[in-house]
Amino acid sequence: MSGTTAQLEHGQVICPYCLEIVIYDERALYVRNDKMQYERLDITKHTNPLRRADVLRGAFQLCGNTEGVAHHYIPVPYLTHGRPLTVAMVGTSGTGKSHLLTQMIAEVTDGGLEPYGVIWQSLNPTDHSVFIKERVATLRAGEQLEATAQTPFAEFVEALLLTGTDGQVRPVAFFDLGGEDLVRTDALLRFLLGVDALVFVVDPLLACALPQLDEAREQYGLAVSKSDPAFETVLDRLPREGGYLDVAMALVVGKADLLRFEPPVDRWLSRPATDPLDPRRLREESRDVYAFLRHHAGPAWLRPFDSTLRCTLHFASATGGQPTHGRFPHGVRSHRVLGPLLSILAMCGLLDEGVDHRSSRVGM
Repeated sequence: MSGTTAQLEHGQVICPYCLEIVIYDERALYVRNDKMQYERLDITKHTNPLRRADVLRGAFQLCGNTEGVAHHYIPVPYLTHGRPLTVAMVGTSGTGKSHLLTQMIAEVTDGGLEPYGVIWQSLNPTDHSVFIKERVATLRAGEQLEATAQTPFAEFVEALLLTGTDGQVRPVAFFDLGGEDLVRTDALLRFLLGVDALVFVVDPLLACALPQLDEAREQYGLAVSKSDPAFETVLDRLPREGGYLDVAMALVVGKADLLRFEPPVDRWLSRPATDPLDPRRLREESRDVYAFLRHHAGPAWLRPFDSTLRCTLHFASATGGQPTHGRFPHGVRSHRVLGPLLSILAMCGLLDEGVDHRSSRVGM
């Protein structure tokens, strides 16, 4: 648990839009009408418990913070199911993190967590339908998603209610941190101090000086880099205890389809996506990813692993191929995108598959 989050008092939640502290208040509730406009909700009129619960699931609370931001509304379930787990994707624009996050959430909603005893429910049914239509369906239809928009705050992408193996229901919120915004603004500092988990996405076109990637680099106008500036910014801003960060992390070599014939990537991409969450297997994959990056990339790309007490490393491909003129000509097929999230959920206590959350420090 990160420092700022640990300091929150009972009932306090960080607003996912403006990052201010919010407390659930039934006097500030709203619902959306058919025109998607917010109207006041008097919840006291609903005395039937079933009807009341259904209305609250689709309701919103007006955030009291209006300093420098427009009026914004938080889904009520985000405020009423305990402390949310916040997961942020980190990487420079173009690394594929938006595609990875979309496919990751899509696999959850396809039932990918059920073998691990975790069930999901949408935080807000209407907003979830929009996410599925605009992002999941678009990507699965073979269209490339737009890059993360530049914003002074973290982009709140989607949130789900996950019921863990202990029966506890928690909101899990996913954010997409644009690399350029992290480098040029300090407005994300408060959010970074309160985040629970980070997924660092490594683009092999930027990280790996392999000659077989030169053609793709030329196509996209890229060059090998010693590090990702977004990684450096995030790691430098987070507080350290005893020299290490106490935030759950996953380091993912994305676009692994570009490396599918390169050992040991070929071995992991050929494995079933439904591998059990085995600590030994996690260590093996983390060992292989570490060795691969150590050999083919600069040491700064491994800084997330070297900086934290809890980190696993993964190979993944969100699309199975690269886009051409905004489309994936051979369709979209993801590989091992759920692995990083499974590891994050285990480290944060939402899974119980034999992983020792206190000592899941892969390689340490």
